[in-house]
Amino acid sequence: MRPVIAVDARYGLRSPRRGVGEYVYQVMKALKDRDRPYDLVLYGDASHDAATVAEMRQWYEVRIVKAPNFFLWEQSAFPRASAAADLVHGTANIAPLWGSVPQILTIHDVIEWHRGRDFPSKIPMRHHLSRFYRMNALKRLAPRAREILTVSHHAKADILEVLGVDPDRIQVSPLAGKYPIRQEPRTQTGGEPRYLLTLGALDPRKNLVAVLRGFAAVKGHDLVLRVVGVEERGRAALAALVKSYGLESRVQVESMVSDTVLQGLYRDALAFIYLSRYEGFGLPLLEAMSQGCPVIYANESSLPEVAGPAGVACSPHDKGAIAAEILRLADDPDYRWDQQWAGLRRARDFSWDLTAVKTHEGYMRALGAKVGER
Repeated sequence: MRPVIAVDARYGLRSPRRGVGEYVYQVMKALKDRDRPYDLVLYGDASHDAATVAEMRQWYEVRIVKAPNFFLWEQSAFPRASAAADLVHGTANIAPLWGSVPQILTIHDVIEWHRGRDFPSKIPMRHHLSRFYRMNALKRLAPRAREILTVSHHAKADILEVLGVDPDRIQVSPLAGKYPIRQEPRTQTGGEPRYLLTLGALDPRKNLVAVLRGFAAVKGHDLVLRVVGVEERGRAALAALVKSYGLESRVQVESMVSDTVLQGLYRDALAFIYLSRYEGFGLPLLEAMSQGCPVIYANESSLPEVAGPAGVACSPHDKGAIAAEILRLADDPDYRWDQQWAGLRRARDFSWDLTAVKTHEGYMRALGAKVGER
């Protein structure tokens, strides 16, 4: 009888997907053709996307389990439905707190321990209970997990500091981008509008303020900053922030866009600016590099690890350094070309196949089998 691994695939079975969802979706796709001595059963909830479920059912058994809310799904419906499994994979920093089925956990970050301590944080009151639950659950789950997967060496160090687990049980399994890596950068021709690109989340951790501050220090250029992915509820606050820097005519605020549109924006941008104060990995940085877009990023958390020798790291507090790098990319086409190629070379160091291999190795260890045993 082949062992069965029950995978919390909720976020990967949705559409559109972000972060954790893209991770689950891509790893499951990459594992489908691997010769495995175990079976994977994917579990989703009522928010699943029918087309994505149909796609995954080509390769796996997919079970949709319903519950009134996420807490009851995670701690009642899912553990009951997967009680006969040999291993449970908690893919999103959480797993059942009760039950006898061994677990492997993916811990993407321990950001909740940093909110309000290392960077400002404003979260709605309704999220405080969720945060309390997840932080306390992770304190119980991490020490007893057979294996822990995480997405960067920075995240591993942070998990060790916060949760104090055995370092030998934490394996780094880096992520990859959603777009095919370009073979070469796109050459811009004269007369094209030149813009900088950033993402529009208003979470203080994402540090959009630092991007605006650095851009405001750029003088004597007709560059435009495109802020993409702004939710409707945040548009008024962002408009006020843009106005406070006198940038109304130089900043374009745009709503959520499709993956295809975002891919084109990365490809054509003069540079992508990502000054987040804390990331477990930092997928947007990698996805920008994969499209030949030069990157300017914060010299904090996991971002230098992901960028490697590509791009330019700046202190998010140093508006002068940020502005100087923007101007260099705008005025020196040879330098920009070098940065485009450096990003493409770095992006090729990451792949979902590699992530799948690391995941498979974790499954084998957690199941008590040697890696490669058939």
